[in-house]
Amino acid sequence: MRNIYAIGETVFDIMLRGGRPIGGNPGGSVLNSVVTLGRLGMKPIFMSDFCDDMIGKVISQFLVDNGVTPKHLVDGSTMQTSIALAFLNKDNDAQYEFYKQHPKSPDLSLFEADFKKDDILLFGSYYAIMPEIREGVKHLVSLARKQGAIIVYDPNFRKPHLKDLPTVKKSIEENIALSDVIKGSDEDYKLIFNCEWEASVFEQLSAINRNAVLFYTKGKDGCTYYHRGVTLEYPVPKIKPVSTIGAGDNFNAGIVYGIVKNNLTRNDIRANINKTAVDEIVRHAVKFSQEVCMSSENYISRP
Repeated sequence: MRNIYAIGETVFDIMLRGGRPIGGNPGGSVLNSVVTLGRLGMKPIFMSDFCDDMIGKVISQFLVDNGVTPKHLVDGSTMQTSIALAFLNKDNDAQYEFYKQHPKSPDLSLFEADFKKDDILLFGSYYAIMPEIREGVKHLVSLARKQGAIIVYDPNFRKPHLKDLPTVKKSIEENIALSDVIKGSDEDYKLIFNCEWEASVFEQLSAINRNAVLFYTKGKDGCTYYHRGVTLEYPVPKIKPVSTIGAGDNFNAGIVYGIVKNNLTRNDIRANINKTAVDEIVRHAVKFSQEVCMSSENYISRP
């Protein structure tokens, strides 16, 4: 079995409706993905900040209980676990506010992994461009690329960080250039590129990385696959969501799961994935994403 590595932030999500808390889960974009992969028996390794406060210990044990191996990147003994407040509107779509403690002077030597050819590295969200640890993240991703791993990136860029875009856009573009598979939502690309037209987004992404496989998700309007001029449109079944938290993260889990189940190598992805395999990847991605929308958890239910 190939190894699946992931790097991202660790937070605790608190959901609110009408200004009142209605539940909470361990969260963070990449964490949501790896819990789903862990529940599918894929034994992912998750690299993140794990604080020594009570809620941090709860999250670490939760990961282990769900088949995920946590790997510490920074000393969390003087930090507190970050909190994300998710405000659900009448359609149960979430808008976020974040309360974070950024790591100080992390040990960059910890940003290492024993990548083998065709292992998978999943990364993204603001953690992938955070100035305090940017050097370490870039080193890890570059190492994965050098060793022939498949790199999956989701910018997952949200409105609260828009003020930082002039500072971090170069890092987003570097991540795009280093990746083999890039998945972003219409919201992500509108904020990053100030553009709502798919064709223009694909043109800008391809100018940065012409070899990457691209997925453009549009919520209830489905998703689009693009690679070297080939475009495939995928509608999605209509559902009545309980919460959209984790929907995109579980789409990412579906991409990783589909790559493994179809035994796709990095060379396959860079050359051309056959349509049957793309259909299968999207089927998993949509199924995982929609199941999460039908529950108050951030990950698929236990199989």
